[in-house]
Amino acid sequence: MEEKGSIEVRGFLQLNAYLKKTFGAMPVIFDLDTQITGEELAEELGINLEEVEVIFVNGFVEALDFTIRPGDRVAYLPPGCPGPYRIALGFYDKNQNNPANFKIKSK
Repeated sequence: MEEKGSIEVRGFLQLNAYLKKTFGAMPVIFDLDTQITGEELAEELGINLEEVEVIFVNGFVEALDFTIRPGDRVAYLPPGCPGPYRIALGFYDKNQNNPANFKIKSK
């Protein structure tokens, strides 16, 4: 059975500003007739993957390879969320293979 519909897309920090400027509204309502990964959706929206650490899908933190379906709510989060929240929200398990993984650099 073929799914038809749309998704809501939001961004945090500079990604919010980018989406508002590019699409003129927030949330962005994106027509989606099939499944797509978070990475593929970012490319469709013109979001640089180096600016995305994780995505929220329906309120849960997911990796960029997570499958998004029509009806989902998606938000892109850039690197830089403070430490304690990273663990509480589940970033650690979802972004280990992502080059945009926020890493504290020692001097």
